[in-house]
Amino acid sequence: MKIVAEPENLKPRRFIIKQDKAAGFYLLVYENGHCIRDHLQDTIEQAMSAAFEMYEVPKESWQAET
Repeated sequence: MKIVAEPENLKPRRFIIKQDKAAGFYLLVYENGHCIRDHLQDTIEQAMSAAFEMYEVPKESWQAET
C-alpha cells in the first residue's frame, strides 16, 4: 500500500505513506527527488495526522498511487 500527497503550496516536497507489514506505516518526505525525512507510525491515520501536524499536509490531499 502506498499513498501520495503533493500539495501545490508545499512543492517541491512530495509526501508518501508506505506500509511495511513488519513495522507499520512510514511517512516519507521527499524534496527534489531525495528522501529527506522518514517517520514510522503504527497506523495510516497516525501517519496522515503526523504529516498534517509536522508539515501541514492537508488530509484531503492524499491519493492512492497506482
